[in-house]
Amino acid sequence: MSGFRLDVVLRLRRVAEDGARARLATSLADHRIAAMATERLAFDLDGERDLLVGLQAGGASGGQIRDGHDAVEHAERSLEAGRDRLARAGEALMRARLALADASRRREVVERLRDRAKLAQRHAAEHQAELELSEFATVRHAWAEIEEALR
Repeated sequence: MSGFRLDVVLRLRRVAEDGARARLATSLADHRIAAMATERLAFDLDGERDLLVGLQAGGASGGQIRDGHDAVEHAERSLEAGRDRLARAGEALMRARLALADASRRREVVERLRDRAKLAQRHAAEHQAELELSEFATVRHAWAEIEEALR
């Protein structure tokens, strides 16, 4: 593959890696938001439980205790939904990390190919220069032999 094509492919790989890095940043932000929301929901559940215990200990009416119990159940369902969102955000974060790692490996492969191609071109140029010097020395030697023979 020519150096120009490798440079184009390398630019594309870098763009893909940047995109994967941006998706990872977004996934990380989403995961943090889900973690904070889950923490807040757990705190809310603890508050609802404390309220229910207070209602039960304070001699509240049956309707109030039932409402408190319903609030605890609602908070538990909300926490479970929050944990599900957190799990999905974690999975998305892992996929984004894997995608970034893959994009980085692909970029590194193209960089190595480009470096090898440049090295091969440099060696070819050095070899060509050596051939030209050898040919020049051969011609010069031949002329020296011809001049010697003419004397």
